[in-house]
Amino acid sequence: MAIPHESSALIATGFPSSTRGTSGCDLSSGQSNVIQGVYPAKPVVRDDIGPEPVSIMGNEGVATVEGFEEDGNVEQKLKVGDRVVMGVPQLGTWQSHANLPFTSLIPLPESCPLSLRQAATLAINPPTALRMLSDFVPLNPEDPNALTKQGGKKQPSIAELKSHLESLGADHVLTYDEFLSRENNTRSKIKEWIGKDGEMRLALNCVGGKETAEMCKLLSLDGKLVTYGGMAKTALALPPSLFIFRKLTSTGFWLSNWVQTHPEERQTMMQSLAALVSSGKLKEPETEVVELEGTDEEVTRQLSEVMKKMEEGRGKKTLLHWKDE
Repeated sequence: MAIPHESSALIATGFPSSTRGTSGCDLSSGQSNVIQGVYPAKPVVRDDIGPEPVSIMGNEGVATVEGFEEDGNVEQKLKVGDRVVMGVPQLGTWQSHANLPFTSLIPLPESCPLSLRQAATLAINPPTALRMLSDFVPLNPEDPNALTKQGGKKQPSIAELKSHLESLGADHVLTYDEFLSRENNTRSKIKEWIGKDGEMRLALNCVGGKETAEMCKLLSLDGKLVTYGGMAKTALALPPSLFIFRKLTSTGFWLSNWVQTHPEERQTMMQSLAALVSSGKLKEPETEVVELEGTDEEVTRQLSEVMKKMEEGRGKKTLLHWKDE
């Protein structure tokens, strides 16, 4: 697949559009699945860029509005110099410039200054987390919830990872081995953490496998399991007893589905999240910035190296930054 680099003024035919320069975009495991053709949201196949049909990858990123043709609508939402994030899946943020429908962009509030890293990682993970914590179970700040999380194969030490998660607000962190161990009285410890009269009503899963099934056994009556990923690529098998006797509800969440039915609410949500990140109450993930420069071949080589590193589970979340020419 060719990855265009120096293309500019990609026209969104038939729509009022805003020309914008891409400041930073992300590269994640989801994009790897898009390239493999196994992700539900697929980029548009274009035949107006080069001699062969291509798709421009990139689902998340931050950009600056460079200009637009006034039509009575776009100027009511955007102005030149605005920073925007993507409001529609698979817009193709792995490019330096693009023409996009102004309705597909979400302007960031000037009152909430964000760094490049903060803005480029704002549109997917923070709203996904907020919706899952808000929409399925009415939670109080002191209520416990469980989370499965997939780590890389060659990451920092377990102690460093635990410390990092705790710095983000986790009260207790267990590895899968610790959680599944029958020798360390782990279940008793978890019950102590929850408290005698406490309940664990919500479990969030992005991994799958037996660890998630075991986690569900700790949920209280009428507990909810919300799955938003399957990083382990193994089937999620839950015993019937959890549904029959514990009244477990298992459901899934995909932000793209929620956005389609809550367009106005999303705008308000993004403003609130920007304020939380700007104030330091919500921390952005650790990221590594890769500066892209040079010819198409050089940029393609850079991206290939980054993709290989990601597939091997090494490193942090990667941001692609188009270096000023």
